[in-house]
Amino acid sequence: MKIWILLIFTFFVSFALFFLVLIRIQRKKVVDRRLEVFVPENQSSKKDAEDSPRKSAMREFISSISKLLKGISFSESTKRLLSEAGTLLKPEEYFVLRILICLGAGLISWMIDFNIFLIIGICVLGFMYPQFYMKGKRKKRLNILSYQLIETLGIMSNSLRAGFSFMQAMQLAGKETPEPLGPELERAVRESGLGVPIEEVFESMLKRLPNKELEVVIRAILAQRRSGGNLAELLETMEETIRGRIRVLEELHTLTSQGRMSSWIITLLPVGLGLYLFFLGDGYFTPMLKHPLGWLMLALAAISIVIGWIFIRKIIKVEV
Repeated sequence: MKIWILLIFTFFVSFALFFLVLIRIQRKKVVDRRLEVFVPENQSSKKDAEDSPRKSAMREFISSISKLLKGISFSESTKRLLSEAGTLLKPEEYFVLRILICLGAGLISWMIDFNIFLIIGICVLGFMYPQFYMKGKRKKRLNILSYQLIETLGIMSNSLRAGFSFMQAMQLAGKETPEPLGPELERAVRESGLGVPIEEVFESMLKRLPNKELEVVIRAILAQRRSGGNLAELLETMEETIRGRIRVLEELHTLTSQGRMSSWIITLLPVGLGLYLFFLGDGYFTPMLKHPLGWLMLALAAISIVIGWIFIRKIIKVEV
């Protein structure tokens, strides 16, 4: 019993340390992003060249292993996920990373002397974790895009009123807007300068950034370029429309927060109670794991929990 308590304590301490390290890295990224505005480009590139050996050691290791998978074709959904998440990983590198995390999690659980079925479950979770992480990163990246569109449309509208052309306004907005929208606007300007039709440029942008607000803006701009009209006023109208839509979404998010919290509490409460009885119940929970009737009850409980969680999420999900 003491070894389980020690393992749980070690897990929470490790998680806390990992969380603190992530916060420190995130703060450093914010500082570096601000310094890029004031530090000259040659000094910034020199600094990056000095720091790159330390930062890319793991990347080079993964790349060297992924060369063995060069001939393997990966699904379009994986390529689209990596593109929408804004990561620099190639599909083969991403697959190697998932394999390494799976093997590492399995090795650690084997060294702790877990049950074979528990080791298999941990390996599966280790293999699936990068997928969940990339989906969360994609969702966060696309949510930020909606807020960036408001400022970007304002910049472009003011630039057009000041006498800039549409491409000059988009280039200025790309320089003033951070990732993810800023680099995409600059890329669109470069592609258009190379002779790519603006329709194809915007369509490829939508594939990399599948956002409803961005799609509405692009469709409106393309329609205006075909039919004519005051583009500055159109951008101002789109800015107000998106601002109102985001306001409604934020209010809806606040109103459904109680339902989301209830879904997590109702889902995790029986799991937490079961773990408590297993570790501190002095054998009270053991028959559930050794008798076929206990296995059936646990399976039915797990299915009921999942079904309840799905129903609650469906109820609180409102399309706007």
